[in-house]
Amino acid sequence: IPTLAWCLWFHRNLFVWKQTDAPVAVIVDQADRFLKEWQDAPTVFSRVQCVSSGRSNSRVTSEKPADGWVKCNVDTVISSTSSGSFAAIVRDHTGSFIRGCLGTAPTVWEVQMAELMAIRKTLSWLKTLNIGKVTFESDCRDVIDAYNSSRHDLSEFRLVLQDCLTPFGGLNEWLRRLTSS
Repeated sequence: IPTLAWCLWFHRNLFVWKQTDAPVAVIVDQADRFLKEWQDAPTVFSRVQCVSSGRSNSRVTSEKPADGWVKCNVDTVISSTSSGSFAAIVRDHTGSFIRGCLGTAPTVWEVQMAELMAIRKTLSWLKTLNIGKVTFESDCRDVIDAYNSSRHDLSEFRLVLQDCLTPFGGLNEWLRRLTSS
C-alpha cells in the first residue's frame, strides 16, 4: 500500500505541475515494479558486492588525500530514458566539504563512458576553481582499470580518457590516483 500511495502522489504531482495524465493501470504497474525492485534489492546488492570486489567479504575503503591535496568523489546515474546525471563533491585533507557540483546530460552512453564524461566535466569545473591537486574516487571499476592500463587504442572511450589525462592548463597534478570507493 505505501508504494501505491507514493505512486499516486507522484502522478498527482505530474498532473498538477506538468499536466501529464497516466492511466490507473500504469500507476498500479509502477507500484508493483517498485515494490518488486525494493524486495530484490538485498539480493542484487549482495551479487554486486561479490562481482565488483572479487571476494564476498572485502570492502574498499576511502583514504584521506595528502596535505595540500583535495579529494573529489564523482558518481553518475543513467535513467531508463537515457538521460544522465552526475554529482561531484570536493573535500580537503581533513574531510571537510569544499565544493560540490551537479550536472545533467542527455546521453545514450554506456555506464563507463558516462562515468568518464562526468570526470571530464568535473575536471573542467575544477579548472575554473583553480583547484589543481586532486585525487579522484570513482566506483566504476572499468574506468579505474582503463586509467591504470598502458593499453593504447583509438576507441572513443580511450580517446576521452586520454583527453582527461592531458593536464588542463595549470592543473599539472590533477590526477594523482583514481581509486574505487
